Amino acid sequence: MKLKNILLAFILTSSLGVTSCDDLLDVEPQQSIDARDAINTPEDLQGAVIGMYSILGEPELYGTNLLLLPELQGSEENLTWLGTFAGYRQVSLKNMTADNSEAQRTWITAYEGINLANIVLSKLDIMEDPDERDRVEGEALFVRGILHFELVRMYAKAWNDGDPTNANENPGIPIRLTPTTTEAEAAQLPTRGSVADVYAQVLEDLQAAKELLPERNDERANTYAASAFLSRVYLQQQNYAGARDEANRVIEEGGFELNPSVTSIFRNDNTAEAIFEIQQNDQNNAGSANDGLATFYADLEGIGRADISVNTEFSDENPNRYTTYDLYEEDDARLNQLFYEGFNFGAITTGKWTSPGQNIPVVRLAEMYLTRAEANFRLGTTVGATPLEDINTIRIRAGLNPLLIVTLDRILLERRLELAFEGFRIHDLKRTETDLIGRDPENGAEEYVIPWNAAELIYPIPRREIDASKGSLKQNEGY
Repeated sequence: MKLKNILLAFILTSSLGVTSCDDLLDVEPQQSIDARDAINTPEDLQGAVIGMYSILGEPELYGTNLLLLPELQGSEENLTWLGTFAGYRQVSLKNMTADNSEAQRTWITAYEGINLANIVLSKLDIMEDPDERDRVEGEALFVRGILHFELVRMYAKAWNDGDPTNANENPGIPIRLTPTTTEAEAAQLPTRGSVADVYAQVLEDLQAAKELLPERNDERANTYAASAFLSRVYLQQQNYAGARDEANRVIEEGGFELNPSVTSIFRNDNTAEAIFEIQQNDQNNAGSANDGLATFYADLEGIGRADISVNTEFSDENPNRYTTYDLYEEDDARLNQLFYEGFNFGAITTGKWTSPGQNIPVVRLAEMYLTRAEANFRLGTTVGATPLEDINTIRIRAGLNPLLIVTLDRILLERRLELAFEGFRIHDLKRTETDLIGRDPENGAEEYVIPWNAAELIYPIPRREIDASKGSLKQNEGY
């Protein structure tokens, strides 16, 4: 994950596998090396695997956007974008255009990662050790699966959007299962698979990865990381039994533990709570190119741009509506230790993202407890623990008294408080079919409701991809 330039030996062009227009690809075969021909030894293949993880940590993906964009898109009652980048502002205000810069670069980089995963899968015969082959195959399927999942959540209608008899036939995203390494392969025009088809492929990849990956894999994906993502996918589908069982497997079998403090996961690398993290350091991180979660969120001396402020009141016109910040109890360690008053501008901001070199926890154990609690409650089951026990596990770690009873609303509230600013907001609103409250950005007054399935909450297929596809890719509604 730390080797940002490793891909140069394996990717033909930065756009390869993302677009199919000759003008955009500008492929020069006589001056390039076929990516598959560049991988001839097990060591070469291991380098390509490192390259896959490197892509995951890029600012367009888990290095920034896959955690920041869901928060900006569901920013009502949570945060305000104050920065100068127009692409992020459009996301926050729900007025994206078809050439939105963040929609474009996230799409492109995600398909670069998918393409490299497919290249790795096409070269597995190089691996002589069967255990190593299984591990590499599992890692490639893991990367391919999670990136298709992130893309379908962003660029297509929600799983639960529409008539249950045909909702899943809504247009999804292109499903890429073979590598693109030559001009001829790049010339194949992409089409959008259905939402159902994309989710089916995601589940197939992650289920296979779960079986192939080892229980321990240093700082890379292991079988429990695959289960954790399976739990997340099932929850997005409202498949509560699947979400419960995969979360329970991680909790009961994975050997993970909640950190003793609410800050540890954001201050220390590879703690007992971390199921899968993006590995960063002070020299090599997503913020090195003026991106990064700390760059946008932090307001510390010498760190951060303070582009985002945490909302501490909704509006004077509606004092009964609370921001996330206002919903924490007075003694909650998450309130007292994970928020601070900015150094330069004095606004309240989150203390989760304070250092450009900190690791980025993509999946952590607290999420699994919250998922198991919600799924058990909805199903009326007690697999692993009761919902009350799981919620109290989270509350006690935050320094709060345990509850005596628990409701679904309380579970969802604890999820909102625990996972704030970690990339869950819009996805949770969509799966729970919770509308957003829109506000006039100039006066802050309550103005309108944004339905959870509104067209403006779906990202545009990048205009360059539409133009390059010669009509084979259909744009989303409203763009």
